[in-house]
Amino acid sequence: MARLIHLNGLSRVGKSTLARRYADEHPGTLALDLDVLTGLIGGWRENFFAALEIARGHGRDMAARHLRDGHDVILPQLVTVHDRDPDPAFEAAARASGATYLEVVLLVDDHEHLRRLRGKRPANFVEARLQTMLEDPDSELIDRIRGHLAEYLARRPHAIRLDTTGITEDESYARFLHALDATQADTP
Repeated sequence: MARLIHLNGLSRVGKSTLARRYADEHPGTLALDLDVLTGLIGGWRENFFAALEIARGHGRDMAARHLRDGHDVILPQLVTVHDRDPDPAFEAAARASGATYLEVVLLVDDHEHLRRLRGKRPANFVEARLQTMLEDPDSELIDRIRGHLAEYLARRPHAIRLDTTGITEDESYARFLHALDATQADTP
């Protein structure tokens, strides 16, 4: 059965990196990076969040089609209680397509999160814009996002939580694969 694997977590904790690696090692898997789609929507620089909403709609359509065709989708996307259209809409799209929905949340302590955030080299213009927003010294955006994510996770007891504090990308990926294997073993 096809799966929609939602990689949730704070910005710059490794969601896209793990998603790309998973897709590279699992032929046919769609690595559906909504930040990349957002950058394809005209006007995203002026109104990032409006473009993101459009990208989410296109992303749900792409995911549903890919899942119906029997292929996995991996979605690296931060979702919190603040989102107007949270990814339970992706969960619904997965179920409507006859697929399994799994949410894996990458966690990291505050100190390491800041280190990763500052050490990240943006891969595209959208990532660069997000990085600028997150690094603004006058902004409380990071703290707000952390609080929104914690509140969201309190409502999502079935989400798989993976602490990646103090471990390498390879170790994070191994834990991620192990968690996926464990959930597959639990599915009848």
